[in-house]
Formats: sequence, C-alpha cells, structure tokens
Amino acid sequence: MWRLLDALRAAPELEPFRIWLVGSRVQSGRAESDIDLVLSSRDGLPPCDEGVERALWHCRNRGLYASNPVCIVDPCFRPDGPRTTVAPLPPRSILKGVKLLSPRLLREALAGGLEGCRPVGRFSVEYSRRAGDTNYYRKLPIGPFSDSQSPYLRPAIEVAPAGAARRRDA
Repeated sequence: MWRLLDALRAAPELEPFRIWLVGSRVQSGRAESDIDLVLSSRDGLPPCDEGVERALWHCRNRGLYASNPVCIVDPCFRPDGPRTTVAPLPPRSILKGVKLLSPRLLREALAGGLEGCRPVGRFSVEYSRRAGDTNYYRKLPIGPFSDSQSPYLRPAIEVAPAGAARRRDA
C-alpha cells in the first residue's frame, strides 16, 4: 500500500493536492479493504474541475493498472479535506465531495440520496449528502462523546512525500 501511495504522491497529476489516507486502512490489519483517499487543495484554493477529475482518474487507474497486486483505490476530492481529529459524526452532518461517477453513485443520485449535484469534468460529480445516508456510516467505530456514544470518522493520515517520516502501521 505504501509503495502505491508513494507513487501517487510523486505523480505530477497530484502535485496541487494534499493526499490523505482515510477509512478502514488507517487501522492496522486491514490489508484486504480498498484504499480510501481524500484529496484536498494544497494551497486552499480549489483546482479547476478538469484537474480534480484528472487526479481522481489517476488514483483509480494507478491502483488498477500499475499496482501489483491490484489495489482498489477509492478517491474523493474534498475542498476542506478530511477529519484529522476524533469527533462525533451525527447522522445529519452534511458531507461534500467530488467522486468519479459510478453505478452506485448514479443510483444514489437518481434515488434522491445526493443533494447539490453538479458535473465536474466529464465523468465526475460534486455532491452533498447526509452522513447517515452513506454506505459506510453503519460501519464506523463508536466512541464516547459528552456522556453518549456516537459514530466517528477515523482521523486521516496525510501521505507525505517519499522518504518523509510517516506512520507505517496503517
């Protein structure tokens, strides 16, 4: 996984982006799951739609066609980046992002599960949806927050340039 992430970090298509490892791969021992990545703007200014779409395609294609063994990379662009601290994620929280269009995303859009949809490039869509409506919400870890239990997102790990110190147990 880290070889793939190092290759992505070194790719010119991803130069304008910060790359974050999110999801279940943040925990040790989850080598069988896909690799969920969040791309965010490096300088705080969102790149053009074509640049976002090109970066998403590069991540997906690198995992499928240039990795051995093949890795499923599920990239998303979020202008504000991912969560980097542990905090509750109420089911009504609004999550915004850009993803490559997929049959699942299309079904969700047609069923009314996505709000504020707009095309990004030719094969991507920007959308908003409630956290509780995501396919992963029920799989999130539960933690104590203000005397109650609540789901939360695992804190993201930034993919630093090759050779930089990083957490290797993810």
